[in-house]
Amino acid sequence: MKTQLSREYLNDFLYFVIRPDENGDEGDLICCSGVNVDRFTPITKGRHNPMSNPAIRGLQLIQYGIMALAIEHGTNAKPIQGYKCKDFPPTGEIWSIECLLIKNPPPSLPDRIITHSVVELLRKIDRASMLGATLPDTLLSPDALQLFIESMCDKYALQAA
Repeated sequence: MKTQLSREYLNDFLYFVIRPDENGDEGDLICCSGVNVDRFTPITKGRHNPMSNPAIRGLQLIQYGIMALAIEHGTNAKPIQGYKCKDFPPTGEIWSIECLLIKNPPPSLPDRIITHSVVELLRKIDRASMLGATLPDTLLSPDALQLFIESMCDKYALQAA
């Protein structure tokens, strides 16, 4: 079910989906997110210790950022057991996924979550991979971001080879 608070930001590398919690209280939202581990491999391969993939760790840290945003906006968010967005991830590749319940958020919060999460996730991956890339300061469209990340993969895969 879509509402005015529903948001979707997705491409082949990552997604953030915010939608009503159909089994919860009225006004509650579910925030599902994921990173495509396969697609980020050209950027992350050989640039991290075992079990500390920058894309996966970045997504985990973004969840804390979303919880902090919720508090700043007078509500709260918490991790949920089980995955609530059955139609995501969008491809059959290897994805790391997270899911949060956001209790009765204000209307401004979903857009703020999407913008913060996407921009900060890229920054976290860049820092952890020690790339020093020039990243966009603002939220790109999902397609434009996909092209940007693909160009990063092409560039940094060659450097790692």
